[in-house]
Amino acid sequence: MKQLLRSFFTILYLVLLPAGSLIADWPCRTDTAVSVVTANGNQWNVRLATDQRHGAILVWQDRRDGSADKLYIQRINLAGIPLWGENGIRLNPSDGYQYYPQIISDGKGGAYIVWQDNRSGLDYDIFIQRIDQYGAVIWHTYGIRVCGESGHQYNPQVTSDCMGGVIVAWQDRRYGQFDIYAQRYDSLGNALWAYNGQQVCNEASNQVEPKLIYDTKGGAIITWSDYRSGSGTTDIYAQRILSNGQASWTMNGAPVCLMDNLQFNVQIIPDTTGGAIITWQDRRNTTYDNIYAQRIDPFGNIKWQQNGIAVAPVVGVQYYPQIVSDWNSGAVIVWQDNRTGSNYDIYIQRIGKDGVLLWGSLGLPVCASFGQQYNPQIIVHGNQFVVSWQDRRELQYDIYAQRFNLNGEPQWNPDGNVVATLPMDQFMPQMVEDSMDGAIVAWADYHLNSGTTDIYSHHIGANGLPAGGCFRTFTQDSLSVKSRRFKISNRRIIAMPNAGNVRDSIFKRDYFPYGLIIGIEKNDNPRSYGWENFTRKYYVRRALPQTGPPRPFDYRLDKRFVGLLKNPSLNRYNNKLAGEMITLKLNIAASDLGITSPHLGDLILNDTTQVANPLNKKKLRNLALSVDSMLTLWSRYQHIDYGLIYNSVYRINHAFDGSLDTLSTSPLRFTATKALFSVPFLQPCSDPPFVLPQYYTEMVDDENTTQYELLQNYPNPFNPWTTIEFVLPEPSTISLKVYNILGQEVARLFDHEYTDEIHHVIDFDASALPSGVYFYHLIAEPVEGGVMTSVVKKMMVVK
Repeated sequence: MKQLLRSFFTILYLVLLPAGSLIADWPCRTDTAVSVVTANGNQWNVRLATDQRHGAILVWQDRRDGSADKLYIQRINLAGIPLWGENGIRLNPSDGYQYYPQIISDGKGGAYIVWQDNRSGLDYDIFIQRIDQYGAVIWHTYGIRVCGESGHQYNPQVTSDCMGGVIVAWQDRRYGQFDIYAQRYDSLGNALWAYNGQQVCNEASNQVEPKLIYDTKGGAIITWSDYRSGSGTTDIYAQRILSNGQASWTMNGAPVCLMDNLQFNVQIIPDTTGGAIITWQDRRNTTYDNIYAQRIDPFGNIKWQQNGIAVAPVVGVQYYPQIVSDWNSGAVIVWQDNRTGSNYDIYIQRIGKDGVLLWGSLGLPVCASFGQQYNPQIIVHGNQFVVSWQDRRELQYDIYAQRFNLNGEPQWNPDGNVVATLPMDQFMPQMVEDSMDGAIVAWADYHLNSGTTDIYSHHIGANGLPAGGCFRTFTQDSLSVKSRRFKISNRRIIAMPNAGNVRDSIFKRDYFPYGLIIGIEKNDNPRSYGWENFTRKYYVRRALPQTGPPRPFDYRLDKRFVGLLKNPSLNRYNNKLAGEMITLKLNIAASDLGITSPHLGDLILNDTTQVANPLNKKKLRNLALSVDSMLTLWSRYQHIDYGLIYNSVYRINHAFDGSLDTLSTSPLRFTATKALFSVPFLQPCSDPPFVLPQYYTEMVDDENTTQYELLQNYPNPFNPWTTIEFVLPEPSTISLKVYNILGQEVARLFDHEYTDEIHHVIDFDASALPSGVYFYHLIAEPVEGGVMTSVVKKMMVVK
């Protein structure tokens, strides 16, 4: 039933999709995704690395040419467009099987890839290759053989050496049992350690499943499962290899866990102090596995409880831990867990640097929905953690994701947001961070129903929306038109609604109860600043489009722009920056009201072409307030390039512009035109979304103000006008009074009044006062409690 419904809605979506919309792009829907490869045969075991440009480089095992797996690669850019051919390009032209690829970024837009390979026709060897941002191989065409010794070499792992090169570790059977070896390469492909690898551990019996991380000094910390005890079960050991390949700790490794029964599925991350945090699956309780963790310092000393800490000591099976650093010398661990005794759920835990469990004694549920949840993955960017998994809550496996902040608070929907709900099964997701608090996810996929798996991918933004969401904007020109009267006849819309209908609907819904204000409304007898107020939809229409030079509100024609300019027409005032500001505020209002896709105002400007752009890294609704400040308080912003500000706002208003197609007319709603990740200068916000009615038109002039400040009046001495300016870091109750030299009050500018503005500029008229020295006294008391501030400054009237 699920598959039939999905097929029906997919067909319906394609039928209704506007012409020209079928382009390669991250889709804004979860019932479709970007095709990485759909060639014949199975494609599986995909791995990802960042391309350093908010996209991803992927490598996978591919059986399109028969039963022998080969490795193929693909790059998908920020917009969701595959760059290296329809089904990727082959990494290596050699014969034989190519298995278990691992990939990391080379920091230059390309990647290092390591794998096991039996091209010799006998044993498996380890190979490595570096590719550039265009998919071209940088090293030898056939790759570099890391180790070609007799016997199998399995399970290669790779990490950066933090100096432009990489370190590779693997399990090696050259002497009849598996030992651990490693090799280091510089960026040119030169091996820096012993030929065929540096021995890490050659203890009795087998050492398997190595994992490693960098030590920040050209070396690595390696951990593995170890059978040396002779009991038939494994323990966990670790070793640090210095930049010259020499072991730093106890010969053949320092013990991490020596408890009875199996310890396996080991994972490792750096602890940010040169040591490591290790997690594993542990069967010391004999009847079920729990997840344990241990921290080890740069000298091989155990830092937490002997044999590790249970991250969630509860009865039930806990499988497949995955771990990332919390960048505070601790870790966040995710795993699948059947503590309920029925289905597997996904749980998460954070451990502090001292080994304390920070997110509850038993961990937090990531997803406890009906059905099985398997194969969790986790990535970290800054203090945000994204988890993905395969989820069978609806009978077939889909891909879900959830994001947590540093306090363990889920940021998206309970039990996660959908990433992909294509027909049939999607499974074994892998992820890479997008450097914007979201993730690019790829998985093996059966939805084409060919009997074999393909690789598909999707991008979920920091806001939890696929493709970061799809949006629509309108331009000055479109918002200046007269709205159309529309009606429905014979199920057809006669006279399609236009952007004028959007403008009028916003005012009809009273989104701007005090009028649409451009600039900052100042009611303290201003002499050097002004603002505009459009009280009705009619006045907005006749004020657009504006084409005059972009500039602040310093002059109107040949006169100073002073005070309120109410409902100006193009004949009275023409400034295309002001016109774009009217347009931006209408676009945000349309989104907030649901006329267009929600959360436009929560997007963030990220103009990489103008890194000094003062609007960068601001939400669009906060960006609008900043431009209001630049327009009205122009004397404070004389260093601002108003042409640059205009171009920024213009680009935002045009970012999602397109032909109109109405989703509904009652209430009025328009469909989106473009995915966010197709617009390179905007990105999603990781903060909670804006919710009506919390829209404010006043400007917070200086977001970084941290202290009260009373500035010297100017000019000083003066006759008869001067300006008094002060700054408040938080909402306060204020009094501002003027005293003569005898301490007598001569003027009262504020009298125990509440204000939540930050910058205040007050014009003081001393025409009634004689020449002499005077004092102005500011008293400010924080509304939320705190220390009262009292500041006095001197000024002089000269007549």
